[in-house]
Amino acid sequence: MLTVRDIAAMPGLELAVVAGAEGLDRSVSWLHVSELADPTPFLEGGEFLLTTGLGVGELASTQRAYARRLAGHGLAGLGFGTGFGFAEVPAPLVEEADRLAFPVLSVPYEVPFVAITKAAFAHLAGEQLEQQTRALEVHERLAEAVIRGRGLHSLLAVVCNHLDCSLALLDEHGRVVSERHGRRRIGFDGALELPVVAGGEVATLRAAREGRPFGEYDRLVLHHGQTALAFELSRRRAVSLAELRLAGDLLEDLEEERLDDRETGRRMAAFGLEPEGSYAALLAVPRNGETGEEVRREVAQELDRRRVRYLSTARRDRAAFLVETADEDEILGLAEQVAKAGRRARVGVGRPARGRGLGRSLLEARAALDTGGDVASYRDLGSLDLLLSLPDAALEAYVARVLGSAADSARLLESLAALLDSGCRWSDAAETLGVHRHTLRYRMERLREQTGRHPDDPEQRMELWLAVKARQALAARNGPTPTG
Repeated sequence: MLTVRDIAAMPGLELAVVAGAEGLDRSVSWLHVSELADPTPFLEGGEFLLTTGLGVGELASTQRAYARRLAGHGLAGLGFGTGFGFAEVPAPLVEEADRLAFPVLSVPYEVPFVAITKAAFAHLAGEQLEQQTRALEVHERLAEAVIRGRGLHSLLAVVCNHLDCSLALLDEHGRVVSERHGRRRIGFDGALELPVVAGGEVATLRAAREGRPFGEYDRLVLHHGQTALAFELSRRRAVSLAELRLAGDLLEDLEEERLDDRETGRRMAAFGLEPEGSYAALLAVPRNGETGEEVRREVAQELDRRRVRYLSTARRDRAAFLVETADEDEILGLAEQVAKAGRRARVGVGRPARGRGLGRSLLEARAALDTGGDVASYRDLGSLDLLLSLPDAALEAYVARVLGSAADSARLLESLAALLDSGCRWSDAAETLGVHRHTLRYRMERLREQTGRHPDDPEQRMELWLAVKARQALAARNGPTPTG
């Protein structure tokens, strides 16, 4: 019978008991390697688990929960490889393991897990020893690839070359993210499908092989592959989220005119964009309750398919892009294609620009969205195009002078805008608003009392129209103005 004490005493390995000394006499049925936060679904109890700590988490609470999970499932003990994610076994894990009399051994960085299993399995089995050793060698190659950030393609290569099979990783929408084959390409009809869970999203690993099914040993190797792929997807997701936040900061700084051309070029170059290149803003607003990030992914997929270079970010209610373009017709045609392909968003487009001029393109795209339609551009802005070029102070002063206190009344301004948009056809405007014509006239009388102006007077009508458009320009630039 092999015990944890036997493993701790194996010569030449320099394993140290760091916790749970009272449980050293637990018998060991097998050795298993896993970096999952919860490997227990794959264990029967009695195993001695080996890990480099990738799955134990950074928080004390998650480290304690990890120890409780293993002990509660009846594992014999834990071998913790130091020098990878942790210089030493985390203190919270040690404290919880001591409390539970769950033995934990510290494994020096220089000691490969294979060395431990070779010594331990001499007590257990011959053929199984060979298989487990080979599987652990695969695990160590996978762990090294994850730590060195070699990517999904390299991880799939390690597994498919070892098992001589074809592998494909699909995202949660069924799209192929990465694919690799052994000596020859094998189709995936009837392939074995395994879940790869990363950050709440579930990808799928497909495995196919001709001539012989996947046995117990093959599934063990595939399990190691699942774990490594999950960590790589989580890492990529974290990097992607950081890049999206930085891209959002850049677009916000451009809109707020905080950058000069030199700083704009420097920050664009950091995203792999050409600092002197021509780009246009493209904003997409989701339909049907979808999020800005869902729409960003859909539009990004279409741009990737067309091999267009871009920078993107997402807010809760919209996605924003700077899209490389040679001329106005090109970006307008591309926007039409994107809207037609997705049918899940309205698209607004600004004119092509360079450097800090991209801030104006972003404003134009935002204002264009307010003009309606599936696709709108700066060409649809009319007078707003001119007003967007004026500073906020000038627009705010004009609105205050013409509208006065009426600027704080949403009902009056909505009624005024509807009347002006109808060409001062009172019946049409009242129908648009869903009110009686006399109600609309009453509201315009209230407007005259507060502003000294009435839309029936042609000269005053022009002043009121310009004030409404000035408010729209301010809303496009700074967001909607609060009204009472």
